Amino acid sequence: MRSMQPILAIIDVDIMCGKDETAREQMLHNLRRYRGEGVKPLWTNWLRQRADLRFTCLIHDVADFNRFMLDVVRSVDGVRETSTLLSFGGRADIDTLLELEMEVSTNNMVAVNVMLDVQPGMDRQCFQALLDLPPHPEVKRVWLLNCYHSHNFDLMLLLLGKRLSSITGYVMSWVRTTPGVIDTELQTVMDWRWLASPDDLVDLVELFFTRTALDSQQEHF
Repeated sequence: MRSMQPILAIIDVDIMCGKDETAREQMLHNLRRYRGEGVKPLWTNWLRQRADLRFTCLIHDVADFNRFMLDVVRSVDGVRETSTLLSFGGRADIDTLLELEMEVSTNNMVAVNVMLDVQPGMDRQCFQALLDLPPHPEVKRVWLLNCYHSHNFDLMLLLLGKRLSSITGYVMSWVRTTPGVIDTELQTVMDWRWLASPDDLVDLVELFFTRTALDSQQEHF
């Protein structure tokens, strides 16, 4: 029987006003204590604009993920609602990804998720064009993930820079002018904390970022 390809899940946790700190600490406590083979929590961070918690995990078993969401996440007092964005493929600069916690927490770097809406039919060309953008002296590209099945966005681009103005300028000059990009939304993230074990990171590199889902999809066309 063919084993399931891991899925990257990005979960946003909407927290009730007045319970931000207690819900956050309880959520971090639950995520750190969780021990299951079907779900591997990787990291957490805050969304600056909404003061809500976001965490990322690798799903190896969908049934385990359902139990994980009910027992570990949605059972926390103060959680108002949750939403999940799934990604089945992408590319990442692993070295930059591993340095994110120190860069954001210690070096005061700014991390921004750029959510992109892509013109249907131009998905592969747009994905490749974004990968091929020239390097920028003040902005690092951490990852480009696909999320074509989501309601609002088709791609997620994570950028790291010393100044928000540099990232905004990069998005305006390079990302939004890429053929196929219809619209973008910026989400500033903060307080990056790693939860992953070394083995989880190996899985992330070997099983997830070695190929794009676009490549695997093309094999079936």
